[in-house]
Amino acid sequence: MRGSGTAAQRQHLSYIARDNAASEKERGHVYDRFSDEADAKSFEERGIEDRHQFRVIVSPEDAHALEDLKSLTRNLMAEMERDLATRLDWVAADHFDTDNPHTHIVVGGKKDDGTDLVIPKQYVSHGIRARAQEMVTLELGPVSELEARTKIARQVHLGRLTQIDQNLIRQANNQIVDLSIAPTKGIAWRRPLELSRLKVLQRMGLATPEAKGRWKLSSDLEPTLRRLGERGDIIKTMHRIMANTKADIRLDASSIFDPLSGDTAAITGQVIATGISNDIKDQSYAVIEGLDAKITYVDTGPSSVVEGLKAGTIVTINPHNFDPKPSDLTINKIAMEHSGRYSPAIQLQNDPGARPEYIQAHVRRLEALRRAGHVTRHTDGSWSVATDYLERVKEYERSQSHLRPTALTVKSTMPLRTMQSAIGATWLDKNLRDTDDNMSARGFGGEVEIARAERRQFLLKQGILKQLNELVTQNHLDELERRDLSAAGAELSKRLGKTYVPTGQKIAGNYSGAVERPSGKYALIERAKGFSLVPWRGVLERNQGKMVSGIMRGGTVSWKFWKGRMIDQ
Repeated sequence: MRGSGTAAQRQHLSYIARDNAASEKERGHVYDRFSDEADAKSFEERGIEDRHQFRVIVSPEDAHALEDLKSLTRNLMAEMERDLATRLDWVAADHFDTDNPHTHIVVGGKKDDGTDLVIPKQYVSHGIRARAQEMVTLELGPVSELEARTKIARQVHLGRLTQIDQNLIRQANNQIVDLSIAPTKGIAWRRPLELSRLKVLQRMGLATPEAKGRWKLSSDLEPTLRRLGERGDIIKTMHRIMANTKADIRLDASSIFDPLSGDTAAITGQVIATGISNDIKDQSYAVIEGLDAKITYVDTGPSSVVEGLKAGTIVTINPHNFDPKPSDLTINKIAMEHSGRYSPAIQLQNDPGARPEYIQAHVRRLEALRRAGHVTRHTDGSWSVATDYLERVKEYERSQSHLRPTALTVKSTMPLRTMQSAIGATWLDKNLRDTDDNMSARGFGGEVEIARAERRQFLLKQGILKQLNELVTQNHLDELERRDLSAAGAELSKRLGKTYVPTGQKIAGNYSGAVERPSGKYALIERAKGFSLVPWRGVLERNQGKMVSGIMRGGTVSWKFWKGRMIDQ
């Protein structure tokens, strides 16, 4: 819970209580031992001083057959309290947004006597699951042999990793499975199913028959089947979304954005839908219709990436770039010139004009790499950097790609139809300036083409363009943004009772919040008698209500943050 843990916990509570995960016709909420609608805010406040907290997901195989997930959860938590000899502070939420209903539980980090709750590793690994299994078995009864056979028989022809495959992998010795060996008593019925499955895997190129009863499994069997399973789930999800939108579009494996492929190009388009692909691992997705009219499924990583992302939002999706960043090249150059050592002092000697925040960015980069074991920090503030530093950086970036599989950039939250007559430098205006050769005449590309023609007519009437076919330049965009911010300044001036001051190079004041405009998102910076609107950055959100200062360079601001509020300016 230290550092950003408290904020992460707040976000997690909001995530598990979201409406679209609740059962049909129910509003999202959390519950506890007594109340079916507990107060998540109170739970959050009670745990503000916790050193740590616990997250548990209970996902019964036959959850649909259970009478009530809430009862199961409350009974499980009561058993945990008996096992751990303390009363537990917890809230939970039942989710019904996947094929298998499941429950998210958050447990506070304090025992009933106020000391830190420490759960033995063995109990975390096996004890909680064993208790939950006992309860489900007590309610539904043990799985009969006929039921087990039926479940496993359904797996023989599946294009994904199955329980049969996992058993075959466990039996294999140097990838060889020997079915000529008599099976263990009581499970002989599995052998015909295993043989049938091996023949299916043979057709898939993942198993090869050798001597009688002996089969060689492919070394890629498990990862290949996992990928096939994920791909099948994705195509199923996309078909469901397309059915809801009544779009008749062919979907296949090429409809899945592959960020690790070397030839995957960036996509710009509108969001059709977003959702959660894996509730347990907190993985989300977005379905995008590109300018080329192609529908693409994009793995977007944590649910926070798509939170608030509405249908019609225009985004750009980029594959990961594992190349070293400019800061890495600078660090490597300094280290190679100074016997493998880097320090802020050395960098300042090499570049006396370097700004403190510029040097600090290099230190933050090294700190992230240190936590991954790629560099070493010394007590004097210097760093040891290996000769293969740039290769280590690529390895680090690749290892982090699972956290953010793609880079999603919101280009406009404004619907396309609204942009056509908006006063401001909209995405559509930038699209008039930077044409896209891959734009289709149908689908979203066709809609953009029509909107571009109507936007030109509007800009001509407003006197921004002098001729209908005039090339849109940066000067036109600057004038549109100036008019937009002037209108916003006039509106805010009435509300705040302060004077709007257009942004200069230096900025200082209290950050009051974000303002959405046709030209984009802006930060409202207030002073005693005036205020300004400057380009917004995510780092500002943690400093709302605080004094900030910065320098405008090339359309972006380099920010500095202070602990107190600004009294006068």
